Amino acid sequence: MEHFSGNPFQHLGREVPQNTIDAKAGNPARIRVSLKKISPSRIPDFDSFSATIDKCLVSAKVEQNEKAIKFFNHAQGLLKKKDLLVLQIEDSNTIGVKGPCENGQPFFALLKATGQSRKADTSTGSYGIGKFAPFTVSGLRTVFVTTVWKDEDENWHHYVQGKSVLMSHLDKKKVRRGTGFWGETDGCMPITSITDDVPDWLRRTHDSQISGFAGTTLSILGFDAVKDWQKVLTANILMNFFGAIKRGELEVSIEGGHDINLASLDTLLNDTTLAKVADEQEGEAGRFRTILSYLEALEGGEGVSIENTQNLHLGDCQVRILVGEKLPKKVAVLRNGMLITEELTGLKRFGEFKDFVAVLECTSTKGQALLRGMEPPRHDAFEPERLPPDKRSAGKTALKELAAFVREMLKRHAQDPVTEVTNLDELADFFADEEDEGGGKKPDENPAGKIVIRARQIKIKTRAPNSVSATNEVVLDLDDNDVVDSPEETNADGKNIGPGAGGAGEATANDSSGGDDASEGGMGNAQHGAFSAAPVRDVRAVPLLDKRRRRIAFTPLRTGMGRVVLQDSGADTDRPLNVVNSTIGEVTAGIVGSLQMISGERLSFEVELDREFIGTIKVVTHAV
Repeated sequence: MEHFSGNPFQHLGREVPQNTIDAKAGNPARIRVSLKKISPSRIPDFDSFSATIDKCLVSAKVEQNEKAIKFFNHAQGLLKKKDLLVLQIEDSNTIGVKGPCENGQPFFALLKATGQSRKADTSTGSYGIGKFAPFTVSGLRTVFVTTVWKDEDENWHHYVQGKSVLMSHLDKKKVRRGTGFWGETDGCMPITSITDDVPDWLRRTHDSQISGFAGTTLSILGFDAVKDWQKVLTANILMNFFGAIKRGELEVSIEGGHDINLASLDTLLNDTTLAKVADEQEGEAGRFRTILSYLEALEGGEGVSIENTQNLHLGDCQVRILVGEKLPKKVAVLRNGMLITEELTGLKRFGEFKDFVAVLECTSTKGQALLRGMEPPRHDAFEPERLPPDKRSAGKTALKELAAFVREMLKRHAQDPVTEVTNLDELADFFADEEDEGGGKKPDENPAGKIVIRARQIKIKTRAPNSVSATNEVVLDLDDNDVVDSPEETNADGKNIGPGAGGAGEATANDSSGGDDASEGGMGNAQHGAFSAAPVRDVRAVPLLDKRRRRIAFTPLRTGMGRVVLQDSGADTDRPLNVVNSTIGEVTAGIVGSLQMISGERLSFEVELDREFIGTIKVVTHAV
């Protein structure tokens, strides 16, 4: 269940609907979510279950596992209450979870197997791990599965089984596993008929007639009904399955909440209360509003450009591009109507394009199967390394070509054409003719004519010696969108892999952002005192996700101790930027000092400023 740590409703709203879509018998697959109250004594085999909780608590105390102790104390309290909350998620217009409970069958994969998922190649889910998501919202880590399914001989079956994921414990001097089942004692099999052993709240039908009741019900015991849980669940279903809902493939009804379907989709995505709830989730700020833009692109119509390609490994693929002001420049990758990722490799930064959103889909069966094989348990990325060795190369190539196709289409639809010559009359007053003043009128030069090169005498300017600091100054101006979000995106020699990296080259004591050349041995300014230059090359100051942080890297050309000063490079003056923390060296008065510089050896470290900063940074290096 570690794959679903964090906000459990995010994962519940993602994993459960995908299982329903995978099992749909037609469109739409329907889900009904309701909250029931039962007496704890109505839990099947309550006494045995309660005793198991007690034994687990004893084991947790012996192991001094504080987290487990807290959980089992809470579980004991739930079982002593008058009412126990049970969240029931019931689907319909589905085929149910087919049995029998044997290895290789869907029911066995869902309840018994570890990391096994018996699904079609094009299903939205690809890992059995997703079946643990309901346990994360259970205060007892216990879920009952009720399913009705029809076999090949047209015979109907009604299966009920409970599963608890607790911890190993001692029972009469025997060590019991942490996973337990309720059902037939012999072989831990499901109850396969409607008997008195099955309470009414666990039945798909209230009489012996099960024909036509195909589908599955999850009953989650000890549900943690946090504030606004209906809204949180609604928001997460909308953000993950807007594609399937838009195409009429999924409908969800949440008791005490919203009905989610094609007719209500636009209204719900414009609901400010749902947007607020979504924004409060970790890592989801602003994403709910972006979904509305994706939906507009998915709908097509005027303003949406649709492009198709035939990928060698993925087959038919399609991208829909919507260009408009204040759109977030993101590409949503859908599979079977489910949003997989907005961070496909090669499609993360778009500084050179207009504001846009795009929706990318693979429509072929073979392509969906290949993509499915590259997804991690949380279905939020594509990782070719997860494929069998003989398919990894195809997976990497497919993703690379897919990203290249999307970028090419963005150049076509979301980039202004480049003209050869543009006359800017508005700047004529600021950039005068280089010829000396006077001399009478001369004929206008033909801008398309021959280039004439002639020597001009250079005027040697005299200057006051030793008037400015002899520092090594390098200005790095990165586009606001060129943000490094992982250490891997800057390689060992300091050259940024992504687009928009700052210029490379050797910076000497005479390199500066403007003005007169610096002279060696000059006096430092009043703030920094007197220091000699520390020449470096290949300087980088790469923005990180936190706008207060930068990754600084350079290669010293001399060996010795040094320090680094960061400045806001303005048009008129360079204002100092105060550093409050650095991964190496010592920070004093906003300056990173005590840096050991070795000639030719790359130096890289991260700094934190005292405020958020977006703009041009000047890196000044001094020898100490």
